[in-house]
Amino acid sequence: MPKTKLTHTTQLSMLATASNPEDTPMVNTINVDELLESAGRSIQVEKDVPLTLDMGSLTAYDMQPVEMSKLGQGKARDAFLMNLTRDNTQLLFNSLFSLPSSVVEKVKCVQLPAPTTKLPREKPIPKPKTLTKWEAFAKSKGIQKKKRGRMLYDDVAKEWKPRYGFNKAGGDKEQNWVVEVPENGDPYKDWLGDKEDKKKEKVAKNELQRLKNISKQVKLKSEAINQNVKQVHKSTASLGKFQEKSKEEKKAKEKGKHKKFAPVTGDASSEKEKSLALISKISNSSVSVNKEKAANQELGATIKRSREAERENRANKRRSKMGVKAQTKHFDKKTRQVSRPGKEKSKR
Repeated sequence: MPKTKLTHTTQLSMLATASNPEDTPMVNTINVDELLESAGRSIQVEKDVPLTLDMGSLTAYDMQPVEMSKLGQGKARDAFLMNLTRDNTQLLFNSLFSLPSSVVEKVKCVQLPAPTTKLPREKPIPKPKTLTKWEAFAKSKGIQKKKRGRMLYDDVAKEWKPRYGFNKAGGDKEQNWVVEVPENGDPYKDWLGDKEDKKKEKVAKNELQRLKNISKQVKLKSEAINQNVKQVHKSTASLGKFQEKSKEEKKAKEKGKHKKFAPVTGDASSEKEKSLALISKISNSSVSVNKEKAANQELGATIKRSREAERENRANKRRSKMGVKAQTKHFDKKTRQVSRPGKEKSKR
């Protein structure tokens, strides 16, 4: 919660501290009530519609309607607005002095409540910081960072020493004068120098990785800035065609596929060349043919024809099973229906 320093309204005192009491200056006291009475003012202000106060933001909202007859013109308007502003400010300060207060270093302070007015942000919410290579790997593997102690026990010196830095544990050259050689290692190799070289390589690798992370962050920021500039340019009526560019501004790259179409009007020679090239490609004997695809198509067509023929044979066999008598009865019935069209119409 914020704290606001205040001075009392009835007495404004100017105090100066000194090491010697005799050097303490005289206290100048100003009676504010007398000044207000002489000016015809008062700290008590009455309004028909009370102010809407937000003490957390130190703001006041006056919802009382203004009469146009009192507003006037020119100097009368300025005087009216000045008086209205003074009264509203007085009410705000009266509410401020009614809050719980305390004295801190001979200064009166009040504790402001939480603000009730929701103000919009000046800038957008910052995006989460991109993870480094190691942070992304640790997150995928579930590795949690553990805080190690700064002090480490040195078995040789028999005392606690810092883990890194000056006089660190195991960093004394007098203690590290001997290095254990592996069983399959070269006994004539400089193992002490090899250890120092590996340490330098490790430090250089870490520094290189740190610089890579910084360049990655800078690249992402520059890409975001370019994207915002591109959107601003396209927000105009001409979609940024006549938008002026800054001195160091680069042309924004268009993402996605871009189709290029030949012009409708112009020289017909290019169109003629394209048509001749297409004809020569089709008529050329060296055109490659996908034999496997052609064979599969022919095989599919053969299978389709055989299935249609088999379906036709089944239909013919079904007709032959009806027999000769059944076929004659069926056709006689059809002929009778055709020979008596009048009766059929009357039935209908």
